[in-house]
Amino acid sequence: MMSASGGQCTMLSAGVGTFRLACVATRWGIPRPSPVSSSCVPRFASAAAVRLGYPQGSLRTASREIRTVTVCSSASDSMSTVSAASSPSRDPNESYLDVASRPSRFEESSWGDPAITEVLLQTMRIQWAHGYPNTPRGYPRMTHGFHEYPAGMQAAAADRCLDVLPGDSLLDPFCGSGTSITVGMTKGYCGFGVDVSPLATFVASHRGWRPVWGEQTLKLLRATAKASINNMEDAAKLLMEETERASKVETAGGDAKTNGTRGASPTGAVPRDWRPIQKALALELESGKLMSALKSQGKEPGVPGALWFCLSVALQRSQKGRGKKRPYKKQRKKAAINAEASDSILTPQQVSCGDAFVTCVDEYCDRIGELLIRVPGDVPQPVYFNKDVRRVTLPTQIDAVLTSPPYPGVYDYLSFARKVRAGSGTATKLTAGAGALRDEADGVNATKETANETAKEIVPGSEGYFKTAVPADRTWPKEWTSLEIGSRKALRSDPYAFKEQWQKEQEGWLGMVARSLKPGGRAAVMVGDGANINTQKSILEAGEVCGLKGIAAVTMALSHSMEDGRVWNAARKEHLVLLEKPVGGGGVRPL
Repeated sequence: MMSASGGQCTMLSAGVGTFRLACVATRWGIPRPSPVSSSCVPRFASAAAVRLGYPQGSLRTASREIRTVTVCSSASDSMSTVSAASSPSRDPNESYLDVASRPSRFEESSWGDPAITEVLLQTMRIQWAHGYPNTPRGYPRMTHGFHEYPAGMQAAAADRCLDVLPGDSLLDPFCGSGTSITVGMTKGYCGFGVDVSPLATFVASHRGWRPVWGEQTLKLLRATAKASINNMEDAAKLLMEETERASKVETAGGDAKTNGTRGASPTGAVPRDWRPIQKALALELESGKLMSALKSQGKEPGVPGALWFCLSVALQRSQKGRGKKRPYKKQRKKAAINAEASDSILTPQQVSCGDAFVTCVDEYCDRIGELLIRVPGDVPQPVYFNKDVRRVTLPTQIDAVLTSPPYPGVYDYLSFARKVRAGSGTATKLTAGAGALRDEADGVNATKETANETAKEIVPGSEGYFKTAVPADRTWPKEWTSLEIGSRKALRSDPYAFKEQWQKEQEGWLGMVARSLKPGGRAAVMVGDGANINTQKSILEAGEVCGLKGIAAVTMALSHSMEDGRVWNAARKEHLVLLEKPVGGGGVRPL
């Protein structure tokens, strides 16, 4: 907690409720928040956890609350504040759009055309009410939220925001998990996604994957996953033999290739219980049955890669509770005795991991099936670029941009990507001709033929993730460690120069947006404050430098005014800014 006097803010964790606020105030000798003077007194302070308009006793306070709304016609006009009472009751038959169409419990401010700002306000209300990655009741789930990714835009919010964007082509220069591109496909947009993180394009490309042969391909995915279960016994035996060989080599003086480096195991950092199903899937792909079936039905790229994607998701889900359910020593000893008495060499935990993988594949196929139904057949597959957005040139100009760039100094997305990649070990590393990519780390030189085989086996856009082996010495390639915009690591390394560097970075990526947009095209940018930077002002100033005009913006905040004038900030202030490229095109930076 950080307290300050006067007009400065007192920062609290996002999950603090009013009762705990009072306790904290008593502990630090700060006057308690007064419901009379507070612009908004929530029961829970987290913007992501608060549910818009729910009945009393759930996430709302028992008393009627006062909402502060600030409206003006342009960015330079002085703002006028209006207070309105929001009803604590909600009709259970109301949709999320009905709730978003009326004022929320949060502090809202806006400027610009009222017709546009109303849509932007509804977008932010949905974002704050439902958070990420779950979708609100009544909105199709599709592939949203499949594979964990830090932060992101709510799918229903992206859907609403697209109503103020023109044309039929869409760019997300910070695509992350691909929410905006996937939503755009359902509305007929041709999508282009860019992200510097290999994990981002890996997740986004698989969330938006639409198999050419539809349900026929999905049946093959399910069948291959179930066949892998039958290979687990053989896979476990092979793993035991590999372990014995490695042990003998180590006893003889160490492996010359790895020099005993940590993490150099053939299975990488994959948890022990997941190694049999990982090996079993590799064996099933090596058998060639899947590729033969694919050849018989026609061209279908990406199927083996999709299976590895599902294994990555299943493994990632299992890691969330690791340590919490770890058995005691006696329980582990008893399980080992039972395993010795069993005819199978597989432990119950290993069998459970195999079942979890099959369940994950079934869920993925169901979600892809829903996506196939909701996306018009004439919409092309999205194109993803695993590059720094400032160095990307699109093949064509686009009509609209919808994105949520990194907040200043909040996340380290590449660090998260390395963590996920290391945790999956070789589970997502394909070998040419056997459902996988092989590189020099495996002692095999890449060829054009290998590249062509690989292109048939992975979803386009995920190459950057698949081609990188987990480094034994933790020395990652530069594309996994550099060129991230607004990272927390950059803030910590030089906090005094961060603000200036941040503004240059905004001008850099908005320059790419300005060059990519058609005259009259629009860009909607959802961004939150951080590192004492007003990001709405930052985006508007950078856009002006790049030849983009700000035409509307809205802001959502959650704070509590104290009797002595101080303010409790209970959630990060977030903005949704709408920029437009003038028809004349003047002022746009050259390439």
